[in-house]
This record gives sequence, C-alpha cells and structure tokens, in this order.
Amino acid sequence: MTARNPWIRPMLLVAVAYPVIGIVTAELSSVASSPRMSTVWRLSAWVLSLIAFVSHVLYEQFRLRSGVRAGATHVAMAVALGAFLLAAAGPVRSHWGAADFWRVSVLSLPLWPILTGVPAFLAALVAGAVLRRLGRRA
Repeated sequence: MTARNPWIRPMLLVAVAYPVIGIVTAELSSVASSPRMSTVWRLSAWVLSLIAFVSHVLYEQFRLRSGVRAGATHVAMAVALGAFLLAAAGPVRSHWGAADFWRVSVLSLPLWPILTGVPAFLAALVAGAVLRRLGRRA
C-alpha cells in the first residue's frame, strides 16, 4: 500500500464491509421478533451494501480522481473480494459437517465473485462516466 496505490486500502475496507454487512444483518434477521422485522433486516443489508458501493464509486471519482475504468475496476475488485469472503463464510456457517459441504463451497467460491464483480464493474463504469460528464459541465 504505497503512495502509488492509494486505492488499495479503501478497496480492502469496502471488501470487508460487504460480508460483515451480510453476516450481521442475516444474524439479526434470524433472531428478529417478527417476519416483518426479519424482512427489514434483509432489506437493510441491500441498502447498506448499496451505500458502500456508491460511497466507493464517489471516493474513487472525487477523492482519488481515478479514471473511469480504473475506478470501476477497483470498485468491482472490492465487490468480488467481498463476495469471495462471503462465499467462504456462508458454507462454513450453514453447511459445516453436511454431506454437500465441499460441493457448495467449490461452486460458490469462484462463482460469487464472478456473478457479482462483473455487474459491479459495469455499474461502476456507467456511474463513473456519468459523474465524469456531470463534473465537466459544472
């Protein structure tokens, strides 16, 4: 994490935030007092993850002044790493000792980062381009 790579620390921070958000809200949802409250906790995971994503895109564009493609790559890397960590934690939490543990783990570890990282790259690319264009007009 040198001065040449100021994007690494925020990328790692956001990458860790995604599974923390997912695990904490899932746990709160499982102990919720009502189905409605359980739904609130599940939706809060989506909202908090969206806030982390948008904050990361804005940080890349305005604080680090990353190029659109580089910023989108950093954001997608955070999403993919977060998905990998969540995929690693998920089977351990829910399938430990089950007969299908390895099948679930082997499939989720490579698939989750791809299935989340690619759309995240595209969304961050579009958002970065829009922000860049709006910044030029201002």
